[in-house]
Amino acid sequence: MNPFPKLIAWVAKNERPLGAALFSFGFLTDLFTFGLLPVSVVNVFFITYLVLAAVATFGTHLISVFRERDVWWRKLLSVLFPLAAQYALGGLLSGFVVFYAKSSVVSVSWPFLLLLVAVYGGNEYFRKHKEHIVFQTVLFFFALYAYAIFALPLITHALGPWVFLGSTLAAGVVFGLFLYLLKMVNAPRYKESRPPILAWCAGILLAVTASYFTGLIPPIPLFLSHAEVYHALSHDAGGYEVKTNAVKPWWNPLPRVVPHVSGTPLYVFTSVTAPIKFSTKETHLWEYYQEGSGWEVRNRVSFSITGGRAGGYRGYSLTENPVAGKWRVTILSGSQVVGRLHFTVQNAVSVPLQDVQTL
Repeated sequence: MNPFPKLIAWVAKNERPLGAALFSFGFLTDLFTFGLLPVSVVNVFFITYLVLAAVATFGTHLISVFRERDVWWRKLLSVLFPLAAQYALGGLLSGFVVFYAKSSVVSVSWPFLLLLVAVYGGNEYFRKHKEHIVFQTVLFFFALYAYAIFALPLITHALGPWVFLGSTLAAGVVFGLFLYLLKMVNAPRYKESRPPILAWCAGILLAVTASYFTGLIPPIPLFLSHAEVYHALSHDAGGYEVKTNAVKPWWNPLPRVVPHVSGTPLYVFTSVTAPIKFSTKETHLWEYYQEGSGWEVRNRVSFSITGGRAGGYRGYSLTENPVAGKWRVTILSGSQVVGRLHFTVQNAVSVPLQDVQTL
């Protein structure tokens, strides 16, 4: 007795829970591994996932042409295409969560990160409805758009509004060609699905564009690998020698209290990791919290950075004789926030510089 037809029937009957499991499996496996891989390797994974998602989404539309699915291979494809799409889209989404979260400051980029979570929730909701094929296509556009924002800076070796607009144009053109193929294979189904697909995609395009120009989208592929406040800093051929009283433990979420002797400067040293041949401008924005009026800019220092160094591009800025109170230094690339360092300056008569490092 051939068990193959029974297996296909069982998989078809349990397509929704299996799809949810594969989507979650793709999400979780990449969530724990992508952060450990170099950008070049992750890019290969993204391309592979995108191709698989495109083929599987196209196939999901294609199988709706088949009126009869008694032939075994038609039954098999009607089951495999949706499952493959769920796995690929889950892998893409997890990778984007890793890199967008890694390159972001949660207090700044939380609306965009929330959008990523909402996409996941929407996938689970629409899985139970006939509109799922529409949402799957929209999810493919979202993944394509997010990848274009990630990949084009790797090609141009730069960040900025024009690079972002180029990513938007590239994603729109590729998705337009994809929709044209859907129309060729199943014009009636395409005509029925086109209005909601275009409406959702337009909403995504507007939301992502607004997120970029309001600074909510983090500047991937940049991420902050080191940021700390120091009392003394010198530079020689061996690197940067930095001195401070004590570095805050990594597990402490509270802002560091920095003792300061009046008349002396404080330094903020940062290291920003970027791909090889990548160049952009980094800005340190020093802000002081004034009771009653909020954050006030006290200093702004900009310098160019070039990627490729294993430990990240190193740079620093200083503020002369900062007053006591709450401070923050925001590390920017253009208008996008790479990282943010909070600390509290506290007046002191003397500060023993016990922690000395070469970075």
